[in-house]
Amino acid sequence: MMRIKFILVICALVVFAGCASDKDFKRLERRMSRLETENKSLQNSIQQLKIDVGNQTTTGNSLKDMYAGQGAEFYEFREEVRDLNGRFDEIEHRASQDIQALKGSLKKNSNTINHFSQTVSENKTRIQRIENFVGFEPGGEVAAKSKDAPPNPDKMSEDELYTVSKKAYDRADYETARQGFEKFLEIYPKSDKADNSRFWIGEIYFTEGWYQKAIIEYQEVIENYPKGNKIQSAYLKQGIAFHKLGEDVNARLVFKELIGKYPDANEAKIARKKVSQLE
Repeated sequence: MMRIKFILVICALVVFAGCASDKDFKRLERRMSRLETENKSLQNSIQQLKIDVGNQTTTGNSLKDMYAGQGAEFYEFREEVRDLNGRFDEIEHRASQDIQALKGSLKKNSNTINHFSQTVSENKTRIQRIENFVGFEPGGEVAAKSKDAPPNPDKMSEDELYTVSKKAYDRADYETARQGFEKFLEIYPKSDKADNSRFWIGEIYFTEGWYQKAIIEYQEVIENYPKGNKIQSAYLKQGIAFHKLGEDVNARLVFKELIGKYPDANEAKIARKKVSQLE
């Protein structure tokens, strides 16, 4: 009986662990079949003994005891099976609860993703408003991110070369835009749009994460075009670039210089907020 209980416990653990194989189940079936065969053999033996000894009291009591022992063994076996079935029902119930909890978690994560997407969209709109607020040039319609055939800048007028370069910038074709603005500065260094071209080169480096190069380009605007329309924006973006590099001391100095020189500019209002955040 102890061997049967041990085998059943092992089988139950295998089933509950989710790792039971066909071999394990077949072994259990064979064991139960042997038990049934032994029981039938025992029943036949009992019947034969009854025939042989008739109604002798002593023998009758022995047969009763033997049969009672077998009955108790099978009763215990049925109780163990019933207990195992109860455990299986409990595990099934817990698994159902876990599945429902998982579904709830997935639904919550889905809501979080949707909220994140909405936040990204709102931030993109907010950034666009800030750019408009600080006086960045409007780019008109932004074309799809596809590169046109490289124009020949030597055959373009001043306005044509600047316009083509700016449109490339607006559609995020930064390499074409950078080459165009650099060519513009080479051919038209005294143009009224020279400061703008230098500023947009700085913006390209800033967007690409090359903050050191962006700082240098912004400094070119500050030093060479002090009366241009991009100098306040150059100060502001240079301070932000220093902050991106973790150089908050330099960032504060640039912001404060912007505030001191252009206290009423829109860029100065943003710089004041930046300074309060860094202090």
